[in-house]
This record gives sequence, structure tokens and C-alpha cells, in this order.
Amino acid sequence: MSKNKHRPPPHQQRGLSLVTTLLFMVAALMLGVSVLSVNVMQERTIGNTKDRDLALQAAEAALRDAEKFVATSNINATVFPGLADPCNNGLCIPPSQRNPASSLSVEQVVGFDWATQSRVAAAFPGVSAPARYVVERVGELECPPGETCVKGRGRPPGFGYRITARAFGAREETVVILQSMFTVR
Repeated sequence: MSKNKHRPPPHQQRGLSLVTTLLFMVAALMLGVSVLSVNVMQERTIGNTKDRDLALQAAEAALRDAEKFVATSNINATVFPGLADPCNNGLCIPPSQRNPASSLSVEQVVGFDWATQSRVAAAFPGVSAPARYVVERVGELECPPGETCVKGRGRPPGFGYRITARAFGAREETVVILQSMFTVR
């Protein structure tokens, strides 16, 4: 009989342990959901960074491809288009050298169509579309200080080119545009 004195009768028990257990389970569920959402966000960030790095590598490869084209093609001023058509097959006149008084429309000066006015770079694996580049002939370089630039003596001054490359990542939304200055002497 002494054992039953300390225990309340069955009809007076309130189920406090059940409520406490349910509260702990709800708290654990909320913690699990928040950890899961953080992990999903990190996976997206990592995927975007990986895709941007792929596009950056493709753009760098397109720059190297364009530099090789300029160095081996022996291009000169006569192969670059005139003011009426400032870009042709990836060879362009820089906007700074165009005649502002010419009859160019706003779309020709401001807009640029990568699909028709640029050159396709060598294939790069894993990207959604091929990289493209444009070569602009900036102009003849001046003689370096302290050197003779007379024909037949010393180094010839050479020409400067601005190369702009545009590349995509694995998704079409990821685009990287890079520029470099390239000198041919």
C-alpha cells in the first residue's frame, strides 16, 4: 500500500511527457528544415560559381584564339571594314575612330550583334554556345622611348589591337566578356 500512496490515481495524470516530447520533435524538425534550406542555397551558389568559372575559362581561350589569329594572319589596315559597316567578320573599327558625322544609325554605333559581327572561337567543352571574339585595330604604335624606329634599324613600332571575347557557361544565362590589348611588331 505504501507504493500507491505516492502515485496519483490514473484519472489525474495530464500527459506532460507527451507534450514535452512533441515540442522537442517540432524543434528538431524546424532545425532540420533550416539546415536543409541553407545547404540548398550553398549548392546553388557553388553551381553558379562553377558555371561562371567555366565561362571565364572559355572567354580566356577565345582571347588566346584571337591573339593567335592576329599574330598568324598578317592582317593590315586594308582588311578592316569602312565606316559604312564598322564590323565585318570579327574585324572592327573602334568607335573612337569612327566619324561621328557619318550617316551611321544609332543602332550601328551603339548596338552590336555578336551573332553576325564577330568570329567564332575554337570549340570549348561543356559550354552552352561557342565563344566569339572581335578584333579592333587600335592603331600604329609609337616608337618605344630610347629606341630607333627608322626603317631598317631597330624594331618596327608595330600595331595595337583590342580583342574582346564573349563566352557562355554551361547555362546560356552565364556570360563573361573579357578584353585584352595585343601588340604585333
